[in-house]
Amino acid sequence: MQVHSVISNTISGDILKKGHLSVRFMVDGFSLLLEDQSFRPVILNRFQEKQALSLRTYVAECSEWLDRHTIFEGFEGETTIVYDKSASCLVPEKLFDPNQADAYLDPVDARDPDSFTMKHPLKGRKTMIVFDVAAILQSFTEKFKGKTRILPYTNLLYSVADQINASDHQRGFALLEIQNYTMGILYIKEDRTVITNHMTVKNQDEVVYHTLNILSKKGFNRSKSPLFICGRMGDDIHETLSKYIGNIQPVPYLIPDIPKEAIAEHVLLSEASHCD
Repeated sequence: MQVHSVISNTISGDILKKGHLSVRFMVDGFSLLLEDQSFRPVILNRFQEKQALSLRTYVAECSEWLDRHTIFEGFEGETTIVYDKSASCLVPEKLFDPNQADAYLDPVDARDPDSFTMKHPLKGRKTMIVFDVAAILQSFTEKFKGKTRILPYTNLLYSVADQINASDHQRGFALLEIQNYTMGILYIKEDRTVITNHMTVKNQDEVVYHTLNILSKKGFNRSKSPLFICGRMGDDIHETLSKYIGNIQPVPYLIPDIPKEAIAEHVLLSEASHCD
């Protein structure tokens, strides 16, 4: 496993008591961000495998790192956990029936027989996110002394979208988040969700294809409406999309003390500790 360390500072006693920890499990590894009480980064690492392995493997590797740095033993702050491959769907609040939560996910994706269903309200919208949680993630949360929570990927996507100007929410914009083997897309117009999707992809060509296909079918104005991008995107993706979309911008996001060129990759990880 390769470790990409963006920032690595001393973990003080105050951070252990009042800090914030975010862990994101992805297709090719995991990332973790430890922040102090004021949300200033102390440690930001990405752990990446050359090929996709199981979630169980990533949880074990992450647990080993946390144990070695005495996080399980001494961390009393809040921990937020996100798993990119959790199946999820949006259900209008007025139609949501907690007794039917499992049924909402049945048509969405194949599910692990040991998984269970959770729900999370989408802030500022009368919508519930119903999502699948692997049993091993629940076991992982039980190792921490402090408060822990598991959030769906979709919730982070919306939370990042809320950082974008309110006028764009009215006129219309799209948000694209790219990682190795996955992409998430959200299109909002007149302050309403037109479409949101999160899928696995094999390469950059598929990212471009699905982005253009989804937005074209939903009437996205490719000459005027902005497409905001974050995550791990190569120059080829930006260059190719620019041939078809006239207004492409980086997501307006700041992570204190992190080099500007490293921010885009970790936007959703950083947002995990901030969002409701």
